[in-house]
Amino acid sequence: MTAPEPVDVHKLAAEIEAEVRARRAAGEYPPGFEREMDALFARFAPPEVSTDFDGALERSEELVLLEPVIPVASRNPAFRLVKTVIAKFIGFYHAWLSQQITAIAVAVNNALRLLGKRVTELEHITGEVARARTAGARLPAPRDDAAWSGAVVDALRGCPGRVAVVECGRGELLSALADAGFDTYGVEPHREIADDALGRGLEVRVDAAYAHLQAVGEHALDAIVLRAAVERVTLGELLQLVQMASTRLTDGGRLVVCSVHPDAWGRGATAAEADLLPGRPIRPGTWAVLLPEQGFADVRTIAVGDDAYVVVAARDAV
Repeated sequence: MTAPEPVDVHKLAAEIEAEVRARRAAGEYPPGFEREMDALFARFAPPEVSTDFDGALERSEELVLLEPVIPVASRNPAFRLVKTVIAKFIGFYHAWLSQQITAIAVAVNNALRLLGKRVTELEHITGEVARARTAGARLPAPRDDAAWSGAVVDALRGCPGRVAVVECGRGELLSALADAGFDTYGVEPHREIADDALGRGLEVRVDAAYAHLQAVGEHALDAIVLRAAVERVTLGELLQLVQMASTRLTDGGRLVVCSVHPDAWGRGATAAEADLLPGRPIRPGTWAVLLPEQGFADVRTIAVGDDAYVVVAARDAV
């Protein structure tokens, strides 16, 4: 006799779901029928299969009350007598044990209820933050690359290896580096903006700044140019980005930061970014404090007008 074929649970669930959708569309289910079925299932289902936190907690609270009744029923009268005698001897202990277990279960349930309230509040707060970050992340980062292109080209002279321009935008700075003879490529998280750079024949990867650097091999780049991201992310994320960049540079590799000055942030084209994004530019002197802590030396700042500056540093040899 051959063994039956195993049931494909996922296929069966898909077939049931398709049948429910078909019957729902045909009007076979009266209004409110599915809600009533869900409520009925939640009422009688064990807590471990419920997806409703409050409902599962209420069901578990109903089950924590242990009855200190010892069963003595038996088909054999002698056994029933023996069970009755034993129940009388250990009844007090059974009641005491039931009380202890019930007290523990009630305390655990109360802690879970308090934890559930805190999680709900946290979800509400983080949900608002996530919506704001999502709205900000969709914004492009318009920058005047012409302001710092010359300074960046000069800072990278003598770099023979690969140069990554992180958050390269539409590619003006990337194009200036390519024209100067550097082996360079760009990283841009916004696909439609990256398409503009790709249309100009530039090499661009569509990816987020940190995610791309994380995927790059250690000591694989001769230089990294950070653009736009340094103003848009939180300070913690910025430190994480710089730390990751230091591990991707060769010994002596150069880090170049192109930043809007804090006093100019929120004016003109950066107004929406300043309102919706969690980050902000930091002052040039702050880079001189942060970069040595991340393994960089020879930190210097180049002013490129009143509204922007460039920071150049070299990775210390390990």
